[in-house]
Formats: sequence, C-alpha cells, structure tokens
Amino acid sequence: MTLNVNECFTKLAVDATALSEWALVEYVKRWHTRVDGATINPLFSNWHGYKTDNMVNLPLDKCFELCPELVQINNIAEISYVAVMKHPPKKVVRLHIDMQEGVGINMMVVDEHGGSMCAFVNRETNKTEKLDYQPNTMYLFNTQVYHTIYNFAGNRYTLTVRFKLNKQLLSYRHMKKIIRKINLL
Repeated sequence: MTLNVNECFTKLAVDATALSEWALVEYVKRWHTRVDGATINPLFSNWHGYKTDNMVNLPLDKCFELCPELVQINNIAEISYVAVMKHPPKKVVRLHIDMQEGVGINMMVVDEHGGSMCAFVNRETNKTEKLDYQPNTMYLFNTQVYHTIYNFAGNRYTLTVRFKLNKQLLSYRHMKKIIRKINLL
C-alpha cells in the first residue's frame, strides 16, 4: 500500500490572508488576557502527548467575517471551533491519527525561522509525504492518516478548524467531494 498525497491533504481555493493576520494578533491578545484557561479547548489539554495550554479558541463570527468561505463550509458541515495553536521550538507531536475527527482544516499562520515540518506516514512502508504549507493557505487535512509535526527552531503558529461531526459521519473523502461542489478546491 502506497501513500497518496491526495489522500493526506488538499489545498483549498481560499484567500485566508485577512484571517491569518488577525488570528495571530488575536492569539497574542487572548493568550495574555485569558482567565482560568477560559479560551483553552479543554478537550486538548494533553493532545497526543503534547501539552496544549498554548491553544486559544477564536470567535467563530469574526472568523466567518474575515473568511466568508468558512461560512460556506459551515453550511455543509458545522464547525465546532477555530483555534490557533503555538508549538514551541524543539518539540515533536508524536505520530498519530486523531481519535474523533476524520477531517480538519489547517493553515500555517507563522513558522518562525522556517523550522517546522508536518509529515504524513504510511506505517506499513514508512513512506512519508511532507506538507509544505504555503502562507495564508488553508488545507483540508486527513486526520485519519498517520501524521506528525516536528518543530525544530522558532515558534510555529497553526490555525485549525474542527467540525462537530466525528470521523464516522464526516470523512476526508466525503468532505473533499462536498468542497469540490462549492468550488473551493
């Protein structure tokens, strides 16, 4: 069995520049003003062996305003949350598949010093596919293919969009077909 890049991630036809720029500023503002972890998603306090107290949820209404394509996507599959995660330098998110989600949308907000890598791995053949994030670009992300993140140098800020439907009800392939129909591929 080979690893097909088209089964790992797909670039979306979305200009997310305004969302990306706002998300980083909002992350910093919310990180420094949060009270009792109110902006942290409690489901991910320890995510795949990686402490995610660096995750801040963003208000959906503002995300929709800055990126109207998210409204189109939300009309198809309800979005649970949009968040920014900060990955500090010299950290690895262990190789995993997501427990609940079948699909997500990810976007690199900032990769200081270009020192990070996201890779998908076929565990049978050890074949890997690297996702080279382009700035301000969203990717449909198959969370059911083994993947990992290496952050070698500098902080890495990633925006993630998660859906309310679980992997049994919303798969990567299904979501990709739907997004193709609304011309976002």
